[in-house]
Amino acid sequence: MGRIVFAAAMSHVLDPDYYERVCGAVGRRKTDEAMAAIVAMGERFSATGADALVVVADDHLNAFSFNCVPAICVRIGRDVPRMRQDHAEAFDAVLEHMPISYPLHEALANAILEQGTAAGFDLALSWEAPVDHAFLAPVNTMHGTRPIPPLVPIWINCFVAPQPTARRCFAAVKIEPAGGVRVAALVAEDAWLDAHGLPSSTRANGVVARGDWNVGIIATGGLSHFPELSVARIGDTDSVFDGRLIHWMERGEHEPLQALSGDELHKSGSHEFLNWMVLLGAVSPARAEVRYFGELPRINLAAVEWNLA
Repeated sequence: MGRIVFAAAMSHVLDPDYYERVCGAVGRRKTDEAMAAIVAMGERFSATGADALVVVADDHLNAFSFNCVPAICVRIGRDVPRMRQDHAEAFDAVLEHMPISYPLHEALANAILEQGTAAGFDLALSWEAPVDHAFLAPVNTMHGTRPIPPLVPIWINCFVAPQPTARRCFAAVKIEPAGGVRVAALVAEDAWLDAHGLPSSTRANGVVARGDWNVGIIATGGLSHFPELSVARIGDTDSVFDGRLIHWMERGEHEPLQALSGDELHKSGSHEFLNWMVLLGAVSPARAEVRYFGELPRINLAAVEWNLA
């Protein structure tokens, strides 16, 4: 049975130049501090030697469109390109120095889809969607010059009503007995191996087989902020609400987090916390350890890690 060996959540606009422009010198300082905490988390993740990294983030209506807005979408295939935009926002333009393509953990992504469907989650899939700053700024900040393991990008619809509920996002991830885990049956189950006639130790084409995977999972976004969702409130944050989220995460109190309504998340500017809910379900009842929290007029920056021992 596979297991999650690392879990963390963090803001995903990691561009000191951008925050200095919109928040002044304090914006640069706090972004640098948040990124330093994320770099340290990346060192701890790399030390695990994980076989794959699941990245749960949201679409900013640039990977998908109003032709189709999936509630939860898994990226499949063998590799994924970073997004390229002719008139990119500053925090997407920063991607231009990053690698243009990233390997995917094809077998793990397919397992998520197959077993997620069997578990009652009608997951969408994409062979073509590129990944933007929500995925790549955290991943590249974490890894620096170190090799990036194969990714499994998962998009959550955080913007377009009706969004999946906090409880539904939490339920997409389960911890199995004896430390096994699954994201809607994320890491392989013996039943899957038996159905395919494979022993749990099977390895093929240099890829660690289902049942042997060590998996990292990160969720990105926020905390509270108001982008184009609500123009009148751009520049606002809700530190009281964010404090409640942090309190519950630190204490491992996940029921009040699951009870959060879409209206509460929208009014507080914490819409992207749905990404974090997916991770919380994966690691529950583990408690969070806040590595960084910084208040800015534009956004509350955060870096949080979970103790899985």
